[in-house]
Amino acid sequence: MIIDLHSHLLPGVDDGAKTLEKSLELARIGEKEGVEHLVLTPHHRNGVYVNHKKDVIAAADKLQAEYERHNLAMKVYPSQEIRLTEQFFEDFYANNLLSLDAEGRYYLIEFPTASVPSFTKGIFEELLQMDRIPVIAHPERNQVLQKDFRLMYELIEMGALAQITSSSYSGYYGEELQNISREMIKANLAHIIASDVHHLDFRPFNMEAAFEQLTADFGEETTTYFKENARHIFNGDDVPRRKPVEPGGKGKKKFNLFKFFK
Repeated sequence: MIIDLHSHLLPGVDDGAKTLEKSLELARIGEKEGVEHLVLTPHHRNGVYVNHKKDVIAAADKLQAEYERHNLAMKVYPSQEIRLTEQFFEDFYANNLLSLDAEGRYYLIEFPTASVPSFTKGIFEELLQMDRIPVIAHPERNQVLQKDFRLMYELIEMGALAQITSSSYSGYYGEELQNISREMIKANLAHIIASDVHHLDFRPFNMEAAFEQLTADFGEETTTYFKENARHIFNGDDVPRRKPVEPGGKGKKKFNLFKFFK
């Protein structure tokens, strides 16, 4: 069983699946790759899209009914990909944020492509003091975290978790992102793989390919570790952590992703 904790299959709410038909088509592909539980994470406050908690819950319920009507066994769950802004705690205390789990413990956090906000550590520290765990979305695609792993190491040491995108690690986005992903996994700076699936032509599931690559690079034990970590997060349980490796210097060179990811 595969639990995918990052997806954009709610039709028409962000830059993911535009129609129900596209969502159904992608979901069928996900099922073939072994995805049984899919957490829906539309963008929230990324400067373009705002998806409030109540709206996401209603849309997820509607999508689940459509999946069942079209004989899809995949179960979907409402959440958000939350852009980290200074408005974060305003939403948090207003009960307008959705976690990755039913317990309200894990939150999928996105940074801008080209930066890590200066207030990140402060927000993470406050969350962690409440036993609320930030899960950093696709750090391998962030231009700051790519080129110097030291900040990534500091955030993981604080208690954050991180999610590598399946298409990055499988090589679908090219050798550069694959190598960055591999180095983050090797240094125990990543804990789960998720699809961040948007659409067929450039941002598909690729979960099967990513786990095959993980097994080839690090063995079955690590593949099991990553899959079980997704289950732990989904259930709101503690995630067993492998000790991160402190980087001795620079990580990978800057890689321009603006034309693909916003």
